[in-house]
Amino acid sequence: MSDTIYLNHAGTSWPKPTPVLEAAERASHRDPLEWAEVFQLSHEKIASYFHVEPSRLLVTPSCTAALSVAVRDHDWKSGDRVLTSQYEHHALHRGLAKLGEMGVEVVQVPASETELVDLKILETQLQSGQVRLVAMTAACNVTGQLLPMDEIIELAHQYGALVLLDGAQVAGWFDLDLLAMKVDLFTFAGHKGPQAPWGIGGLYVSANVEMNSPLAACDLQETQQRAACAPMPGYCDTGSVNLSALAGMGAAVDWLREPKQADRLDRARRLTQDFTDNLREISNVKIHGDVPMEMKVSTVAITSDILSPATIATKLKEMGIVASAGFQCAPQAHLNLGTASNGVVRFSFGPQTQEWEMKKTVDSLKTILDQNR
Repeated sequence: MSDTIYLNHAGTSWPKPTPVLEAAERASHRDPLEWAEVFQLSHEKIASYFHVEPSRLLVTPSCTAALSVAVRDHDWKSGDRVLTSQYEHHALHRGLAKLGEMGVEVVQVPASETELVDLKILETQLQSGQVRLVAMTAACNVTGQLLPMDEIIELAHQYGALVLLDGAQVAGWFDLDLLAMKVDLFTFAGHKGPQAPWGIGGLYVSANVEMNSPLAACDLQETQQRAACAPMPGYCDTGSVNLSALAGMGAAVDWLREPKQADRLDRARRLTQDFTDNLREISNVKIHGDVPMEMKVSTVAITSDILSPATIATKLKEMGIVASAGFQCAPQAHLNLGTASNGVVRFSFGPQTQEWEMKKTVDSLKTILDQNR
């Protein structure tokens, strides 16, 4: 067992559950004649976990790959409008920025005093017309703050807009019934909350959404007469599926459904709350996105006027503690958090994080700051 204290679960989960590692290892040795069966069974498990039909869930090499086609594969026209938040990961922000080159207007909806999206301003923008898509993260990957997903979906649909949710920070933590949520497009990363290996993600496309994906097929068709475009993307659009990672995520879904994992978010949030309470007692530490725990996932972002985030993280690493320092691939979020110069130190707890690890991290952080006053 490693002695490393790992607090970067918002980046990727570690250690992976043993059944996940075993399933991924077995898949890497399976006979080619069995690959299709491994794919089908794992795909079905993942679709079931999100309460959708497998035909509506495209597994992809990453959440970034899923977001790329989810944003681009529509019949965009000059004058169309997209609404987004000010706290997006680069994987979504980049795709939206490229739409501007096609004459699509992308509008960032500011935060309110209590939410990362001001719902009144969101509705005003929807009322102004020509909004085809509302594309937002479900939770800020810097601070862990949740966006009001249900309200966003309801408002968007009221005014005839589709909703794309980047679920990278919430998948695996919440029981997400995508059908009940009535979300139109949803993406996830397997290596984060779902506890799967690197190299697997997914895109859900609701049955009421007709996309505009350039058609490509791997198999011979019975007829040569085929449409130029398909109503949703396929594997030729996102790249080959990592079969070992897919099998690992199939096993991860089983692990997440174990009764003893039912309270995993509550456990992680309790540690996050205790950690936050301890941080408030340390002078020269600022907590960003310090909201009630039910309004966030198990992530805490801090800065200090004594040391830079990079220096703090380096010193923690020397003490065997892994946290994320810098910008977390979310420059827009840092611009709006006021941390665009040096970023933050981000601590994020996982379902297997222990109380002693949290306490040791607090003590180590105190020691580092005390030594540099």
